[in-house]
Amino acid sequence: MLLLSHPRVGALLALTILLPVGAGAATLQEKIQDSRQKLEHIHENLGQMQAHLAAGQKTQAQLRREINAINQQVVVVQEKLVGIQQQQRLAKSQIADLRAKISALQAELAQQKSILAQQLRAAYTLGGVTPLAVWLQTERPGELGRMSVFYESLAKARSTLITKTQDTAQQILKTKREVQTHETRLAQLARQVGAQEHTLQQQRQHHAALESQLADRIAADKAKISELQANAHILDGLVSRLVVQFHHQEEVARAKAAAAEAKRKAEAAAAARRAAAIAARRQAIEQRRRLAQGAQAEQRARQVQRAVTAQMQPPTTVVRPPMLAPALPTTPIVGHGPYPAPVNGPISARFGAPRVTGGLNWQGIVFQAVAGTPVRAIAPGMVLYAGPLRGYEQIVIVQIAHSLLAIYGHLGATDVHVGEQVSTGRQVGSVGSGEELGNDGLYFEMRNAGHPVNPLYYIHN
Repeated sequence: MLLLSHPRVGALLALTILLPVGAGAATLQEKIQDSRQKLEHIHENLGQMQAHLAAGQKTQAQLRREINAINQQVVVVQEKLVGIQQQQRLAKSQIADLRAKISALQAELAQQKSILAQQLRAAYTLGGVTPLAVWLQTERPGELGRMSVFYESLAKARSTLITKTQDTAQQILKTKREVQTHETRLAQLARQVGAQEHTLQQQRQHHAALESQLADRIAADKAKISELQANAHILDGLVSRLVVQFHHQEEVARAKAAAAEAKRKAEAAAAARRAAAIAARRQAIEQRRRLAQGAQAEQRARQVQRAVTAQMQPPTTVVRPPMLAPALPTTPIVGHGPYPAPVNGPISARFGAPRVTGGLNWQGIVFQAVAGTPVRAIAPGMVLYAGPLRGYEQIVIVQIAHSLLAIYGHLGATDVHVGEQVSTGRQVGSVGSGEELGNDGLYFEMRNAGHPVNPLYYIHN
C-alpha cells in the first residue's frame, strides 16, 4: 500500500504544499522545481492508484460473474430440492395410504384371526368327535347329509381364511418394506440435496464476503484517488502562483539589469573618457620617454661604436684583393655549441686563421652565403648597435648574456633597431656583398667580456 494513500499522510502532504517553502529552497526557481517534483510524484501515485482501482474493479467483475454462476447453481439445486420435496410430499401421501392400507389389512387380519379363533374354539369344544362318529350317533339319519356338507364347508372356509390371513400378513410386511425403502431413498436424496445446497450457500456467503471486502477496498481507492487529485489540484495552483511570481521577479530583475546596464554603460563611457585622457597623457609621456631613450641609445651606440672600433683596431687602409673565392678547408668546420648557426652555409674562414690579405688573424668565422640571405639571431637578447661600421659594412651587435655579445657583420641591411629585444630565429639583417670578405658571405663574431672567442664553442652547424 502506498505511503501517500494513507489519509493522515495525504492531509500532511496537503498542508505541506500549502505552506511556503523554507530555507531548503533558497530561490523561487528551486521552489518551483521542488513543487513540480512533488506534483510528478503525486501524479505517479495517482496513476498507480488508478491502476490498482482498475485491477480491483476487474477482480470485482470476475467475482460477480462467479457469484452469478453460483446463484444459478443454487437455483438449480433449489429447483431439485423443490422437486424432491414434492416427491417427499407425494411419498408421504403414498406412505399414509400404505399405512392406512396396512391398518385396514391389520384390522382385516385381526377379524380373520378372531373368526379363525372362534372356529378353533368350536372345534376344540367338539373335542375328538369325527364326522363318522357324529353320523353313527345321530338319531336322525336325514340330517347326516346336511351335517357332512356343513362340516366340509366349514373346513374349507377355515382353510381359506387361514390362507387369506397369511396373504394379508405377507402383504402388510411387503408394504412396510416398500414404505421403509421409499422413506430411506427420499431421506438420502434430501440429505444430498441439502448438503449441496449448504455448500453452495457457503460459497455464496464466501463470495459475498469477498465482494464486500473488494467493494470496501474499491471505495477506499476511490477516496484515495479523490484525495490525490485534490492534492494535485492544490499543488497545480501553488506551481501556477510560483511561476507567476517568478515571471514577475524576472521582469523586475530585467528592469534592474537594464538600469544597471545603462548605469554601467554611462560609467564605462565616463571611464573610457577618463582612460582616453589618461592614455593621451601617457602617450605624450611615452613619446617623450622614447625620444629620450632614442637619444640615450644613439649616444650609447656611438660609445659602443667607438669602443668596438678601438677593440677591433681595423687597418687604416683596406687592401681589396681580387674577387676570388677563398679556398675551403679540406675538412668541414663544425661547431658543437647549444645555439643554431645564423645562416646555413659552409665556413670559409675559421677563428684565429690568418687573413689572405695579411694583418690581424680572423677574430670570428666567415659563412659563405648568397647576398640577401636572411641572417637570424642565434639566441634571445637586446640589440646594442645596428648600423654601419668602417671595415664591416652594416653590423648588428646583440647582448646575449651579461658579458656575451653576438656580432653579425658585413650585412647588406639591418632589420632591427637599438634597444629592441630579439628572440631566437628573429631576422636581424641580410647577407651583404663581398667587399672586404672577397665573396658574398656573413662575418660572425662572438666576444666574452670584450675578448673575441671561438664562435664554434657556441653554435652548431
